[in-house]
Amino acid sequence: MENSYSFKSLINRTISGNREAFEQLILSQKNTISFQISRVTKCREDIEDISQKVAIQVYQRIGSLKYPEAFTSWLKTIVSRECSRHFKSSDQSVSIEDVPGYEDYFHETDTDYLPHVYAEKAEQSKEITKAVNKLPETSRKMVVFHYNGGMTYKEIADRMGVTVSNVSVNLFRAKKRLRGELCPS
Repeated sequence: MENSYSFKSLINRTISGNREAFEQLILSQKNTISFQISRVTKCREDIEDISQKVAIQVYQRIGSLKYPEAFTSWLKTIVSRECSRHFKSSDQSVSIEDVPGYEDYFHETDTDYLPHVYAEKAEQSKEITKAVNKLPETSRKMVVFHYNGGMTYKEIADRMGVTVSNVSVNLFRAKKRLRGELCPS
């Protein structure tokens, strides 16, 4: 991986419309994108399709990126949303594991890959997953769509055929229940 100065320069050149810089940027992030998508699906075709959609979104939206140092989280958001869109058409039951980044409630740093830190986060992720999967299906879907898929209350209401206030109440109750389960007093 390039050092942070040249990576920032690569992002800035891409924002300025340099196609070669864009290609280098996408190539430099290929493994990150594929890894995040592979947490949702192991299907090679889905991974390739979603990766292409992500590249298109990055190309179309890179001009809206105000702070190049926010690129990594911006990219993760695009990947999460593209995964959500890709699987949205299916009527399958939704589990917290179905959406990428569900365990990314923490800020990624270089220390995230140290064995003890990784183990702690993996254990926290398991606890969160268990707690979310205990929620009633409607609440579970709303939690996954909102917190992991980046959907607004309105988008969730439209997707699930309910009112925005119904989404608001369900998410409020789900958060309260999760707090009680994950942080017992």
